[in-house]
Amino acid sequence: MNIESSEKEKNMNRCEITEDTIYQCFAAASSGKTQGETATSFVDVEEYENQVMYPEFSRWARKAGYPKIAELFLKVAGEEKLHATWLRKLYQDMGTPSRGEDTQRAIDALTTIQKNSDKLLAQDPKTVIEKALKVAIRVEEREYKDIYPSFRDQALQAGNREAADVYQRVIDSEEQHAQWFHAALKNLQTNAVAA
Repeated sequence: MNIESSEKEKNMNRCEITEDTIYQCFAAASSGKTQGETATSFVDVEEYENQVMYPEFSRWARKAGYPKIAELFLKVAGEEKLHATWLRKLYQDMGTPSRGEDTQRAIDALTTIQKNSDKLLAQDPKTVIEKALKVAIRVEEREYKDIYPSFRDQALQAGNREAADVYQRVIDSEEQHAQWFHAALKNLQTNAVAA
């Protein structure tokens, strides 16, 4: 273990949740050598967001007294599942993707954060939810600005218009998610979110 990763673990074991600590829970999709490898990475990440990340953020929001934000996280989680379904239809021979190293690290990081989240929610619920929303914005913006456009471009270069169209639908959806999270954050910061 190198010094940098050891320091990250120490920070994560402290009773503190920073945006960067939460962001480490995001499993980054990566572009593979083939469209199938790319889709496998993509499906793994979408399933992580659907099954782990956004449901946990929803739990935090509900516990902090923000049911509308909790519902928003669950709504986006459902749409992330839809993204994985679209890709599975393109790459039917994919089967269940193997758990990527980045995704497993993200799950492990989230487990560490979960140990402290209830204590932090009791101390400062609004700040924890603000951080979760800011992370969600970073995740969605990264997806619609960087990750999915590169997947779309890779499909276009390979002459796979059908795949490129699916990636474009995902880009549009992820951009909408970012807009929803921006609006929720603004409302939270101006105390316009009903508890």
